[in-house]
Amino acid sequence: MKLFGKLLIVALVIAVLLPFTILKGKDGRPLMSFSSLEMPKMGLPDLPSLPESTPTGLISAPGGDETVIYQWKDSSGSIQFTNIPPPEGVDYTVKGYNPNANVIQSVKLPEVDAEVEPEEKKEEKQPSMPEGLSSVYSPEKVNKLIDDAKNVENLLNNRLKQQNAIIGD
Repeated sequence: MKLFGKLLIVALVIAVLLPFTILKGKDGRPLMSFSSLEMPKMGLPDLPSLPESTPTGLISAPGGDETVIYQWKDSSGSIQFTNIPPPEGVDYTVKGYNPNANVIQSVKLPEVDAEVEPEEKKEEKQPSMPEGLSSVYSPEKVNKLIDDAKNVENLLNNRLKQQNAIIGD
């Protein structure tokens, strides 16, 4: 197998060198010469210029960071939103949006008093949710869920003991 690989490489080298040496054209010169070899000229294609746009892809209003969006109803009654003004004679509204503005208001958490409580009181106190936020689970329901899980575990352990006793383990 190694001999076959070496012979294959030698045959490949000979096939590459034939047009430069032995194979001749009608005029008696070799078909190819090393001086005629050159790298192809590669460059970047010319791209068309695009209008200035914001990171959202919408055309920005002149003189500001706001993005202008036109809203109108077309002939079929559908509401259209574009960054290009609608055709003349169509009633439309113009809305400006700043893409750098926050759209979600932050939640204000209540301030926590820095008083130091004894360890006993810390354990008794149930954690509370900040105002405005709610949870579907109350601490009582979570405690009941944990107790139910322990009961199921005990039940399964008892069944396993019964099955092992029947099998004679």
